[in-house]
Amino acid sequence: MMKILYVLHQFFPKHYTGTERFTLDLAKQMQRMGHYPTVLTYEPSPEVEGFGKLTDKMLFKRYYYDSIPVIALRHTGPADISSVFDPAVEAAFNKLGLECDLVHICHPMRLSSSATVCKTEGIPVVMTLTDAWLLCPRALIDFGFRLCNGPESEDKCMALCKVRMKPRYEDAKTLYYAVDEVAAASRFLPTLFEHNGWNRTVRAIPHSIDYRYVRLRRTATPPDNRITFAFIGSLAWHKGAHVLINAFRTVPHPNVELKIYGSPHEQREYFRALLELAQGDSRIQFLDPFKIEDLPDIMSHVSAMVIPSVYYENYPLVMLIALAYKVPPIVSRIGGMPEVVRDGFNGILFEAGDSDSLGEIIARIAQEPAILEDFRRNITAPRRTEEEALDYENIYRDLVGF
Repeated sequence: MMKILYVLHQFFPKHYTGTERFTLDLAKQMQRMGHYPTVLTYEPSPEVEGFGKLTDKMLFKRYYYDSIPVIALRHTGPADISSVFDPAVEAAFNKLGLECDLVHICHPMRLSSSATVCKTEGIPVVMTLTDAWLLCPRALIDFGFRLCNGPESEDKCMALCKVRMKPRYEDAKTLYYAVDEVAAASRFLPTLFEHNGWNRTVRAIPHSIDYRYVRLRRTATPPDNRITFAFIGSLAWHKGAHVLINAFRTVPHPNVELKIYGSPHEQREYFRALLELAQGDSRIQFLDPFKIEDLPDIMSHVSAMVIPSVYYENYPLVMLIALAYKVPPIVSRIGGMPEVVRDGFNGILFEAGDSDSLGEIIARIAQEPAILEDFRRNITAPRRTEEEALDYENIYRDLVGF
């Protein structure tokens, strides 16, 4: 059995979006398969309770989350989160002296220097691309809130964002080629790297769902044919909640409602802007994030899931949740989502950022709710966590020689 170290930029319990869930589900499944997973993460919040000194520049703490042992690091002072390699992280990783057969980087932000140490010691490293952070720390959105295909050259970054990216870009490229295997859930994401001249084989391993949290128990259709649209995710500009609210406000039908699940604390100014956009429309509700154990109750009332992202989404977990619950997704035609959502078959696609088009879609569904039933019949359930874990285990075994 293998000792596997999973490395990512942040983790439960304070951080719980798609990459964190992917890591946790994969680690737990590996544990069920007899392996010994540990998570190495970073805690970006200012709270230092429970942390002790590891080196002059790094603090650490150990804890368990859902049976998985976790080690969290944090700097003693300010840190540059856009940097790829950090000598303080490398020193801390050496000081920890972790024993592992293999390292799996689930997100390279903050802790990529762990790969430097592992490669020096001959420990295999796998990396999963869950977004384009290696290409751009701004998620390929320039300072004018326009999509960008990548740095291509330092001149482009200076022209669009007024920042010098060449050293960081070279470090990111070094990491990309240094790891032993690279994987991605979508076919789209590797094309962004290829566009920038980063050419290597990237294994396609679609993400999955832990079906222990999927229980189909749809409620009866309300007598007034009320249709509930839901947004579940980060309330950050690039996730596009503003696009959805603007669209929803154009729909006059009284039989629709919108439930927005997300933390108001991630981007407070943006959240206040969302409240202003929704002001006066009693059909729109803002609700706190929920525990995954509450998914069956939440999803039993959702008619359609809206993912209005305005950046290059890779393979969002909320899309898979919708499909697992036979809830038709309405998603931006961007990134890897069109690989899964077929327009007019198992869901609907609209152009990213186009509130008018999305509003027309919502209005059409309000008038013809039976459309959703047609989509629902065509939905194929996403694959299980066990399948995704088996794909990774095969990679691990090839690299480690087990």
